[in-house]
Amino acid sequence: MQDAIQRRILASETRAELKGSLVAWIGLTVVTAFAATEFATVAGAGFDWWLAAMAVFLAGWLIAWARFVLKPPRDQAILERWIPGAKAGMTLCNIATAGSVWVFLPVSGPELRALMIVLYAWYLIVQFAAATEATQVLRSAVLLVLGSLTAWLLIERPPYFLPLSLFLPLFGATLIAIRRFVRQAVVKETAARAAAEEARRELDAALAVVARERDAKTQFIRAASHDLQQPLQAAALFLDRVRPGGRAAEQLPLLGGLRQALTGARSLVASMLEHLKLEGGAIRPQIAEVTAGDVFDRVLLTQELAAAAAGIRIKLAGASVGFSADPALLARAIENLVANAIRHSGGRRILLGARRREGEAWFWVVDDGRGLGTADEARIFQPFEQGAHVGETGGFGLGLASTQGLVGLMGGRCGVRSGLTRGAAFYIRLPVAALEEAVRCAA
Repeated sequence: MQDAIQRRILASETRAELKGSLVAWIGLTVVTAFAATEFATVAGAGFDWWLAAMAVFLAGWLIAWARFVLKPPRDQAILERWIPGAKAGMTLCNIATAGSVWVFLPVSGPELRALMIVLYAWYLIVQFAAATEATQVLRSAVLLVLGSLTAWLLIERPPYFLPLSLFLPLFGATLIAIRRFVRQAVVKETAARAAAEEARRELDAALAVVARERDAKTQFIRAASHDLQQPLQAAALFLDRVRPGGRAAEQLPLLGGLRQALTGARSLVASMLEHLKLEGGAIRPQIAEVTAGDVFDRVLLTQELAAAAAGIRIKLAGASVGFSADPALLARAIENLVANAIRHSGGRRILLGARRREGEAWFWVVDDGRGLGTADEARIFQPFEQGAHVGETGGFGLGLASTQGLVGLMGGRCGVRSGLTRGAAFYIRLPVAALEEAVRCAA
């Protein structure tokens, strides 16, 4: 987090520096033109090297400024390319300026020499205003330019050389100290702004989650009122047609329909209660040694009749596999997967399978139905979400979410794999070693 804020500060400072540097470029160009005109006929051989270095620097600066303004780069490009380039260019300018002391001052009269010292001081003030933490050249500029000036004064000993030799280092130290103070204020303000932006983004994300949860609960209440009415209304219709003393052959289909409607209502209510218990943390796993056959028997007890009524046959594989888990929670989790396949797959066979592999217990619920929609895998385990192929019996979209919550209580995870069969292949993975250790500790 701190590193990200620091990188953002560097990029932000570089943007502000380069966009506002045109005034400094104009000023430095004017001073360079003045020095080139003033000393062209009197300066020595080093004059040509200084002029070439300044021309390259000023041309590169102008081109970089135009490119930056016309096509602003991303933060990553600023950090990787623009900042190193700016450092190199400003270092070149500092070296050329420091070298110009030995080109200009030896051939200057007292008045021009005083003006040149003022211009060198102005150059450092420009560096003070333009340099940032990213480029970090103010200190090198002070050392190079003022060091070169002080050395020339001490060697040549012009009038007032001693006060100037003492003042120039003090002037440079003052610039660096003030720059450090300003830098601390800029960093503090930029970090506060970045933290505020991060907090705003987190708040927006939290509000979005709250809005989704609110919409989901609204949908849940709407679905509950709708889906619960259907089986209860069907039960009422079947009950109205039952006549005391009627013949058994006539009453039997009515009683069967009544039982099926009430079973559907019971299943919906159970899903609601299970979801509320999981949300409230009211379910605690009770780990024990168990076999897959024991769990499958629990599942068949509640789902076999519904499967038979839908014309679906349930087959078992790996019933002898032993492991440690909460048999009730695992059975309920698999029941949700099986009930989901019965209601929505549209297939004719469901396979319940179990196996141990690489320290985990795997359980599969595979159907031969219509499968899942393109975007279903990424969302169907979320509360109140349903796949693209929803059966006539509807539902709340809580079954798969409850399965994920129940499996999570035992340290496992669940999911779905496409492409294994024509239909859907849901799986549950439990960490065998951790659960077996829990059983040994309980014993």
